[in-house]
Amino acid sequence: MQLGPSLILQNPVCLAAAPWHLPDGFGYERLGAIFTKTVIMEPRPGGRGDGVIRVADASLLNTTDRRTDGAEQLVQEQLPRLRRYAVPVLVSITAPGIPGFRKIARYLAREAAGQIAGVEVYISTATTQNGFDITPRFVRDVTEAVRTELGDQAAVLVKLPPWPDHVRALALGAQDGGASALAAANTLKALHIPENGEPLLGGLSGEALRPIALRCVYELAHDEKITLPIIGTGGIFTANHVSEYLRCGAAAVQVATGEWLEPGLTPRLAAEWEEATSLTSNPTEAWNS
Repeated sequence: MQLGPSLILQNPVCLAAAPWHLPDGFGYERLGAIFTKTVIMEPRPGGRGDGVIRVADASLLNTTDRRTDGAEQLVQEQLPRLRRYAVPVLVSITAPGIPGFRKIARYLAREAAGQIAGVEVYISTATTQNGFDITPRFVRDVTEAVRTELGDQAAVLVKLPPWPDHVRALALGAQDGGASALAAANTLKALHIPENGEPLLGGLSGEALRPIALRCVYELAHDEKITLPIIGTGGIFTANHVSEYLRCGAAAVQVATGEWLEPGLTPRLAAEWEEATSLTSNPTEAWNS
């Protein structure tokens, strides 16, 4: 499946928010692609370890005060480790505004040319921002800025917020800006109150997010104006979950929370897809049997 001018995935199962140190022996070389943790231009220290808190059996809160790595550290230290699996690597990037996206894309174009297949533009809001400040025009302009810096051949995937009522308009903005593909959805703004602790703000991922993300994928796939391939992401733990996204119209999926909770889950799902493909011309149907 093709997600960009020169990006063809060997498998629809991809790893998102990839740990910098993947465990050996699980078969990550089977994946369609590896998407890095989201990085910013300059590193930002965090207040609590990796900033990920388990708030339910299969749902996580990614706290807003977590440590965030910078682009230079990614290129110099982390990227070589992820590239050893010989599958496409895409760098997930975010910034507070268009100039910030342009700056980090320019840096990656200069320092990581030939090492990455492209970038994932992570569209998110700050803690105190109104989500509706993210407009189709903003998404278009961010995408266009990143595309201009990276050139025509790089894959530019835009990851959109989990807003079913607005995701199609935002997707059209990304498409107009030159995106290669779309991802639905990123984390949902949430709050967790630990026992005897202060409220924690962050983004919800995992099981609780899946029904919303599935609806976002469905909305995008059933809009005749949207022609870009879609990657579904949110709460994928089983082959059936992968199948649900594909049946809603996704061309591929990303696994993040599932891999955090069970290292090696993503390559296992990729291997199951390969096995299903070898048995039938319709692996999606085979996974449901």
